Amino acid sequence: MNTFSIVRKILYLVLFITVSQVSADPPPGQYIQFQPGTAKGVIYYPDPEIYPNPKIATIAMHRTGNFLNHISTQEMPKRGIIAMGMNPVCENNEARCTPWENNALVVKQGIEYLRNEVGVEKVVLIAHSGGGPTMAFYQAIAENGVEMCQQPQRLVKCGDHLADLPPADGVIFYDAHIGNGIISVRSINPAVMNDEEILYENAAPRIDPKLDPFNPANGFNPNGASSFSDEFKETYFEAQSRRLNKLTDIALEIMEQIEAGTHQYPDDAPFIIPMGAQSRLMSLDPSIHHSTNVPRKLLKNDGSIEDCCVVESVRPPMLRISSPESHKQFWGSGGTRGGTRFLTVRSFLSVRAIRSSNSLDGIDYCTSNNSTICNVRQISVPVQVTAMTGHYFVRNSEVIYENVASSDKDFIAIEGATHGGRPCRDCMPAGQEYDGRYDNVVKNEFDYLANWINERF
Repeated sequence: MNTFSIVRKILYLVLFITVSQVSADPPPGQYIQFQPGTAKGVIYYPDPEIYPNPKIATIAMHRTGNFLNHISTQEMPKRGIIAMGMNPVCENNEARCTPWENNALVVKQGIEYLRNEVGVEKVVLIAHSGGGPTMAFYQAIAENGVEMCQQPQRLVKCGDHLADLPPADGVIFYDAHIGNGIISVRSINPAVMNDEEILYENAAPRIDPKLDPFNPANGFNPNGASSFSDEFKETYFEAQSRRLNKLTDIALEIMEQIEAGTHQYPDDAPFIIPMGAQSRLMSLDPSIHHSTNVPRKLLKNDGSIEDCCVVESVRPPMLRISSPESHKQFWGSGGTRGGTRFLTVRSFLSVRAIRSSNSLDGIDYCTSNNSTICNVRQISVPVQVTAMTGHYFVRNSEVIYENVASSDKDFIAIEGATHGGRPCRDCMPAGQEYDGRYDNVVKNEFDYLANWINERF
């Protein structure tokens, strides 16, 4: 090997070491046990050699999901922000959300730990997916007190034990659910005609074919995008509301019996809803809620921001999720959840019940505590709303933004991002393979969010 080759290898080695030090991954996370035992968290710090004294932190927590290694916990520390991922009381078991409102006590522990044990000065909540209503509820109660969730129209009243929650300093709604009850009423199959027989007599569902979303006569296409008529959609949305309202009436009746001591169970009761999910029309017909209503900011893959136009979703039909097979199943198969809601009376009323007259635009938002829309109307701290155009929450996110009370609020849509914030490889024109057009979404979105945080805190 000649002298030039040796020198070149040494230079490459020095360059490699230098780059590795600058771009080193953050230290591994530190596990934290909260109370009760099902509540836990992992905290991730930035590289101390690059960010020696971070004073800002984020917390991500879902309704039921495992967020211990949420995408924010991997990306925020790279940008100098401490990140905590938390798991709720009813981790991976919605039937144990009795009541769901108690997840607020887990968020409280996370905020107090960051402020008191870590020395963080500012905490920003990351409300992703089902974490949308979780974090919106927390912040609304922290800012306004428990009277807000004890109003007469609430199907479930929260307890005084949720008083005196420490408010966060900001909230990021990261492709957030508009509310789990709203998701439920939009996902339920309204063609089921005999819920009382199902719940009380263990009868099989009876289906009205005129309301069946998987009936080709109604516009269903098993091989691509469905096209439902305006008349069918209006009838369907109204029928969805009727079915969920009926189920809510049944659950309230059973709850009265439990509290009166006349039910066979003294504490709670099973509440199983066949074909209660996976029947969302917007999953089948991409024309429903396909865009924002007015021009909004769009973060392009090249890092530029376009703010001239209505933002369109690029999602394809979600036939794997909403299918004639999956909505009939109990557990689901092939990585897809079944259409059965496996709940109790208390968890249904706390998480999935809401009153409405039309599932798309006739929601009585404040009948449920689990309503992102009702809760953001009471939030005054800075709010950032991020929508992923590779999912069907683009219009939902805009509705959240429209209802936020804070005078400091921002909306950004991420071009080609999935619900999880990663490149949507399926969001391509028919017949085309993925060509890398959305490869920069993770970097772009977290650079934007970190800048938003740092500009305020």
